[in-house]
Amino acid sequence: MILQAVDFIQVIADIVAAVLNFLKQFVNPMGLFMVNWMEYVLQFFPQKDLTVYIIIAIVIVILGFIVNITWPGNKKPGFLAKAEEIDEKIEKKAKELDKKVEDKAKELEEKVEEKVEELDAKIKKKIKKAKKKAKAIEEKAEEIEDKVEELEEKAEELEEDIEELEEEAEELEEKAEKLEEDIEGLDEEQEKNKEKSN
Repeated sequence: MILQAVDFIQVIADIVAAVLNFLKQFVNPMGLFMVNWMEYVLQFFPQKDLTVYIIIAIVIVILGFIVNITWPGNKKPGFLAKAEEIDEKIEKKAKELDKKVEDKAKELEEKVEEKVEELDAKIKKKIKKAKKKAKAIEEKAEEIEDKVEELEEKAEELEEDIEELEEEAEELEEKAEKLEEDIEGLDEEQEKNKEKSN
C-alpha cells in the first residue's frame, strides 16, 4: 500500500513538473517583466533613506484619521447618502408609476368588460328580435301559403263553374236553335194554313 501511495505521488509530481515545464515559456517573460518594472520604479525612490516612506505612511494615517472622523461607524459619505436617496426616490416613483399603470389597466379592463357585456346584451336582444321577426315572417308565409291554396281551390271551383256555365250555355244555345227551328216550322205551317184558307 505504501509503495502504491509513493507511486501515486510520483505520478502527480511528474504531471505537475510537465505542466510547469509547459508554462515556463509563459511564466518566465512575465517574471522578467515584473523584475524590470520594479527596478525602474525603484530608481525614483531612494533605497537607503527611509524618510520618504515614513512621510507617505504618516500622510496615509492622517487621511485615514480624517476619513474616520468625517464618516464614523456606519455613517456613509454625503455623496453615497445622496445617491441612496436618489435611488429610493427613483424606486418610489417607479412603484407609484407601477401602481398608476396597474390602476389604469384595471380601469381599462373593467371598461372593456362593461362594453363587452353591453355589446353581448345588445347582440342577444338583436338576435331575439331577429328570431321574433323570422317567426312572424314564417307565420305570415304560412298564412300566405294557406291563402294561396284557398285561392287555388277557389280558382279550380271557378273553373269548374265556368265549365258548367259553358255547358249550360251550349245547352241553351242548342235549345234556342231548336226553338228557332220550331218557330220556323210554325211559321211555315201558318203560311200553309193561310194558303189553304185562301
